Amino acid sequence: MQNWTSKTYRKEDKIYRGAFNYYRNENIYAEENFDVYRDKKDQSYHYISEAVVKVTTGEILNIHVEYSVNKEYIPTFVLVEKVMGKETTKETYEYNSKRNHLVYKFTSTKNEEFTAEIVTAPKYHISTPIAASSMLFMRSKKFDASGKNSFNILVGFNQWEYKETPFFKNVILERASLTTEKMNIDGQNVQATQFRMYDEGTDFKNIKEPPHVKIFISQHGGIPYMIRTDDGTKIQIKYLNDLTEKE
Repeated sequence: MQNWTSKTYRKEDKIYRGAFNYYRNENIYAEENFDVYRDKKDQSYHYISEAVVKVTTGEILNIHVEYSVNKEYIPTFVLVEKVMGKETTKETYEYNSKRNHLVYKFTSTKNEEFTAEIVTAPKYHISTPIAASSMLFMRSKKFDASGKNSFNILVGFNQWEYKETPFFKNVILERASLTTEKMNIDGQNVQATQFRMYDEGTDFKNIKEPPHVKIFISQHGGIPYMIRTDDGTKIQIKYLNDLTEKE
């Protein structure tokens, strides 16, 4: 699963492995398999995901994501590769800690190549199309369990050709309950913590129940058990193995 990654990861450094099913109105439209590695020398974490998506045209889209964070859970390197038929695009984000910026590169099969420097805040997250590493930003700073928390997320909308440089937006996250809750996923009982995610412009004063994404987080590496939206989309863990239990 690693012939496309920026480097080879050691089998003995693997701490989690798992898979997700992606549903739209109860129909599976995508699957994601992932491995998580921990470098014991610098305490960095590396989330390696491969997703297979059934596109509405009947074609198959393959997505590869390599997501590396340091011990403070700040992204240091992110690679997003998309392959569909003869089309391929690759995006990379490399963090320069001395200058507090990211170098963003976009390349495609049409020989397009774009590079941009993006100034970052000290704490930030990079959005990608996969679930395993999607909530790592929660671990990058102290979370107020009784209030609303704002996070800086870098989002990009370049698909098969370059449209624009990715830009930062804020999301708001709040904990739905101070206690964990029991979930039953395909016959397995697990303990999860539920969160609600809102857009930065959400009107909390005038709307009793603003639109939001429900997220159920596991106790393993910030990996979600489930992500659910109001429009019938659901991402649910298929299996999650904690390999550190053998240590």
